[in-house]
Amino acid sequence: MVASMRDRPAAGADARAWWGLGLLMVPVFMAALDMTVLFLAMPTIAADLLPSGTQQLWVLHIGDIAGAALVLTAGRLVDRFGPRRLLVLGMLAYGLASGLAAFAPTVELLIAARMLLGASAVTMAPAGMALLRRMFPVSRQFSTAVALFMAAFSGGMALGPPLGGVMLQHFWWGSIFLVNVPIALAVALLARRLLPSVRGTGTGRIDVVSVVLSMAGIAGVVYGVQEVAASGWSVLHALAAATGALLIAAFVRRQRGLADPLLRLALFRSAPFTLGLVAIWLVITATAGAELQFAQYLQVVAGHSTLATGALLVIPALVSVAATAASPVLLRRLRPGYAMGLGVLVALAGAVGMLVVVTTEPRETVLLVSGAALMAAGIAPVFALGTNVVLTHAPVHQTGSAQSLLEVGGSLGNTAGLALGGTVAYLGYSRSLQDALPSGLSDEASEQSVQSIGGAITASQGLPAELAVRLTTAAQDAFAVATRDAYLVAVTGLATLAVLVFRGLRTARIEEEPDGDADPTTGREEHADRR
Repeated sequence: MVASMRDRPAAGADARAWWGLGLLMVPVFMAALDMTVLFLAMPTIAADLLPSGTQQLWVLHIGDIAGAALVLTAGRLVDRFGPRRLLVLGMLAYGLASGLAAFAPTVELLIAARMLLGASAVTMAPAGMALLRRMFPVSRQFSTAVALFMAAFSGGMALGPPLGGVMLQHFWWGSIFLVNVPIALAVALLARRLLPSVRGTGTGRIDVVSVVLSMAGIAGVVYGVQEVAASGWSVLHALAAATGALLIAAFVRRQRGLADPLLRLALFRSAPFTLGLVAIWLVITATAGAELQFAQYLQVVAGHSTLATGALLVIPALVSVAATAASPVLLRRLRPGYAMGLGVLVALAGAVGMLVVVTTEPRETVLLVSGAALMAAGIAPVFALGTNVVLTHAPVHQTGSAQSLLEVGGSLGNTAGLALGGTVAYLGYSRSLQDALPSGLSDEASEQSVQSIGGAITASQGLPAELAVRLTTAAQDAFAVATRDAYLVAVTGLATLAVLVFRGLRTARIEEEPDGDADPTTGREEHADRR
């Protein structure tokens, strides 16, 4: 029976599947939009709710921490209870949380609403990918669906600043949350018409200890590393990260002894699955710090206004959207490993170019944006095709868990990248400026200036004109050195990634077998292990 099913080619997706893909792209686009709009709205929120500095950080990051903590559990719930059911529940919770955030009278309630937003959004990607694997059984169509699904996220990140700017100009800050309510309700209602009803495994139990260990462990690592990156070294934050790492180790050890674990470690027996996860983690770790540094560089060194900087950053973001959507075209002539490797080489060329441009006078904006766009174009296939490799080398009934691991890798990569890139950039800035400080500065102004370029600009405002210009120029040159160092991290990471994908994924293929009625606890698991 199984052999005959494998010999029969899978039927292609029908029109309903493509409409369903469009529906699944909406919540992903919406969640990405919220991430970028919130940074834009924070000054207005701060003026209205008067949060402390710590509370502002919690408003910004509590959703990310909650999402990262719950993602493994969400992936397992998707696999067990069915992706459509979890997606609908997640969207209803997302709409409720958005309404609470829109009308939050205090910053404490806004923080609680943001935490609920992060927790409810965690079902979107695992449920979406699990549905896509059922809706698009043909590998080429699935590759296209995954690329479009991910392009929706990139599109939300790109269009967030301009759309958010329009809303904040004409409405109050709560409007950026309130607009989500009708959209979330519409997605939940249309899900029954456009998305297939996929049964979960419905077996086993959810081990509460594993859930607690995974939540506390991931939250501890993400919180600790994120705060170290944002605020500098702190014993408390370092202890949080270390405790989180120990809890993750305890979680992994517990999974080995459970008959029905929260995370099936057998997934990692597949080399393409594991290397695909590592590739996505590494590309984020390598480039996160450089991307953050570049956004500041355009303002403090190249001299562009905040509005102009936002407009310039849309260009590489749109390039990323287009390159993500077009990534499956590479699979017509290249294996996934070579297609990903080609993308890494393109990104590496962009990063090397940025190394030169950021420290070269005059600092041409066209060259800066071109380098950033080249990196975005090269990174896109790593995400799109790497995700494809990971998902197609996991059993269909464990797609939610596989996607949740991708989400964990992304969160840990972002925090590690910001910490690593931020530390390297800080050291480069402070050392460079320390050697170039103009004479005549007080000790207080000197210390303030070497801590950050914002401190240098503030210190220059109380100085005589000539001394202020000299300090500002020295700080800008030091920041250019810091940006160069951040891109040096990117170059090193991308070069390592190129070796990884060309060697480790050279034989990987994106091929799927029809899932049919295979036993979700035996046949499919054995198939994954053989790969």
